[in-house]
Amino acid sequence: MTSRAPIVRNEFRFTCPIQTRWSDNDMFGHVNNVEYYRFFEIAVAEFLTGPCRLDLMKAPVATFAAESLCRFRHPLSWPETVTAGLKIEHIGTSSVRYAIALFGEGADEAAAEGHWVHVFVDRDTQRPVPIPDAVRAVFEEYR
Repeated sequence: MTSRAPIVRNEFRFTCPIQTRWSDNDMFGHVNNVEYYRFFEIAVAEFLTGPCRLDLMKAPVATFAAESLCRFRHPLSWPETVTAGLKIEHIGTSSVRYAIALFGEGADEAAAEGHWVHVFVDRDTQRPVPIPDAVRAVFEEYR
């Protein structure tokens, strides 16, 4: 296995704070691995409803998760506030790949990093559709 270069906070223009909860910790006092995926999901939802101005419940398009990956580098632990960073890695016709990293309080190197792939679908037919132009424009800004 090859080691990867550290992922650092200033690589991400979009960030959002996530407050850990007592229940996020496992019996070892670390945030349980499943919670990292929830944190990824929070970052994506905040990005889509924030800069993209997409109404996740009522827009004519919906997003389906097609793939996700998380690489764990350092443990996180309650009660720290985690900062999620997100940038766009790839834009296709109907899909996007977000690079996401999680940073512990005061840390410049990521505690975890990975990606999330969304496919845009018609809300009624649930068939892939092109990414809406307004959303695509925001994606381009955050590459």
